[in-house]
Amino acid sequence: MLDINNLKFIKVLREIPGKRRVVEASARDKNYIVKFFKKKNLYAKELRGSFYLNQAEILTPKVLSFGKLNNEYYIIFEKIIDAITVEEFLNGDDSLTKKYNIINEILLLNKKLFKKNFIQLDNYFKNYLISHQKIYMIDGGLVKKIIFFKALRKFLNFSLISSKVDPDIMLNKTSFYNFKILDFIHKKIVGYYVYKSLMKFHLKTLRNSSQFEKTSTFRSLIYKQKDFNFDFQKIDNLLQNAEIIKNGNTCTVFCHKNLVIKRYNIKSFTHFIKLQFVKSRGKNSWQISNALQLINIACPKPYFYYEKKFLFFKLASYFAMEKIDGMDIVSYQESIKKNSDTKVLKEKILKLFDKFIYFKFIHGDFKKTNILVDNKMQIWMIDFDKSFFSMSQSIYNYKIKKQIARFLSNWKNKSKFLTAIRSLEK
Repeated sequence: MLDINNLKFIKVLREIPGKRRVVEASARDKNYIVKFFKKKNLYAKELRGSFYLNQAEILTPKVLSFGKLNNEYYIIFEKIIDAITVEEFLNGDDSLTKKYNIINEILLLNKKLFKKNFIQLDNYFKNYLISHQKIYMIDGGLVKKIIFFKALRKFLNFSLISSKVDPDIMLNKTSFYNFKILDFIHKKIVGYYVYKSLMKFHLKTLRNSSQFEKTSTFRSLIYKQKDFNFDFQKIDNLLQNAEIIKNGNTCTVFCHKNLVIKRYNIKSFTHFIKLQFVKSRGKNSWQISNALQLINIACPKPYFYYEKKFLFFKLASYFAMEKIDGMDIVSYQESIKKNSDTKVLKEKILKLFDKFIYFKFIHGDFKKTNILVDNKMQIWMIDFDKSFFSMSQSIYNYKIKKQIARFLSNWKNKSKFLTAIRSLEK
């Protein structure tokens, strides 16, 4: 067994204070991954999970050594060379066909795991590595042997991993089971997991993490991207010299270089009182735009939400995002010269609405100026003050009809393009 005392620790990869940390180490020109655990039960679960994966004949990093060092338990794993997580691979530039093939392999791996009566409770693509066309399952701490309700738990677990697949990747794959009723239930459970995941991510945007940073005092509340630096004390001075794009009653939109900032104003005392009891539009935009980035629906990158406060009272607030250069969708469509380009735009619109339906997304104000198209024909959405994801299918069915009607109303009744996209109403 590899002696931990012979290892040179290089860097901490991940850490959950008080629980565990993951460290990269080296010895004799080889690199290793070492997991340290504060609690023995977490250590035992990780070790047991690795053995379960081996028992199911699923590729996983080899356990080279384990034991106790000082007040911590440790496990030394081999480091898989040239590996990236499947999550990173799916977010990359490879073709949809390649991504589909990888997804299919992972689903087959899960079925292989099920045959041995094991399930991975933490069944996310971040827990799979891909290296030289081989797929490894990692983080065995939540790999469990199931004894009771086996069929049900396998069914639910398969729905969980299925819910993490981008609908674009699955191509025409619409059925996983031989019986329609099982497919129907599977899709319902997938829909629930999708919504649950989005709501969980909404909460993540409001706390400190590797991606986001929260700062709260009696004078202000700030949610921002962790890598974005800004002097919030000088925001009003900055906006005095910025270009005003829109000057509404309750909202003023500014543009400064590549930054668009929306300032939400208080128009009256009654409006001030109402703001204390409802979620602000800027905060909603912050959460929605981050969620859309997560599910690969094009929107400007959100940078921060800043709220001025006096004690517990909310005052003016600000939401900042990147500037997108593009034309509104109607102007862009009318500027197209080639029929082939018109057809491509139509297909992109239909595909976008398919994603809306899959994620049960409602924009809330689908006028043409909130839908931009850039010079690469990428469709971008902006203005998420009223946007939301729906949990209820019946409510969503009602709302999506209104959204489609609002979208189509951007074109004149005699427009040929309007006729071409009328299929959205079906």
